[in-house]
Amino acid sequence: MSDKEDRAGRPSKRDLIVSAARKLFLDSGYGAVSMDAIAAEAGVSKRTVYSHFQNKETLFGAVIGDMCAAMGGPNSTDLAADRSPEEVLTAYGRQILKVVLDPEALSVFRVVLAESPQFPELSQMFCSTGPDPMCNFLSSYLAELNAAGVLDVGDPDTAAKQFINMVKGPYFTALLFGVGPRPTQEEAERSLQQAVSIFLKGARKE
Repeated sequence: MSDKEDRAGRPSKRDLIVSAARKLFLDSGYGAVSMDAIAAEAGVSKRTVYSHFQNKETLFGAVIGDMCAAMGGPNSTDLAADRSPEEVLTAYGRQILKVVLDPEALSVFRVVLAESPQFPELSQMFCSTGPDPMCNFLSSYLAELNAAGVLDVGDPDTAAKQFINMVKGPYFTALLFGVGPRPTQEEAERSLQQAVSIFLKGARKE
């Protein structure tokens, strides 16, 4: 039996709580939502909520973590030894775009931006659960290419952030503030291929 389901094949209480929290956070913001409201929305007791999550902050982290997992974040398969840097960066870039172009993910970004001045722990939780692991994953890969003499990217952490910004740059800000059209899949793919090409041209050994 999956941890995601109970004995009857229904979503687990943990997943019901996370789903309820996600809905309320996106509808009302972080600060306006109480653990009582989350319990009521999930159809469980407040005690059950606290048996799964220490506080609202950790529950928000679970919302982000589940969202990233559902979108299929990078994994060891992306770094298979028989894959070229072009293939790895393209696969990684597609995962970035999947997040950047997702309406629900953009809504989470907006909640964090709006609420983090009052709740600074929110932005810290967001970064440590979502963007930081993805950036660290790419940084480790680039460090391996540096060590093997395949690429010369300088500082891998900086290079990872530069690549991520190259991929999301054409779309993220406009979509975040609702002032730009969502690109077609073909447009996003062309932009990604250009980012990969420019990045590798600057990073390849002479």
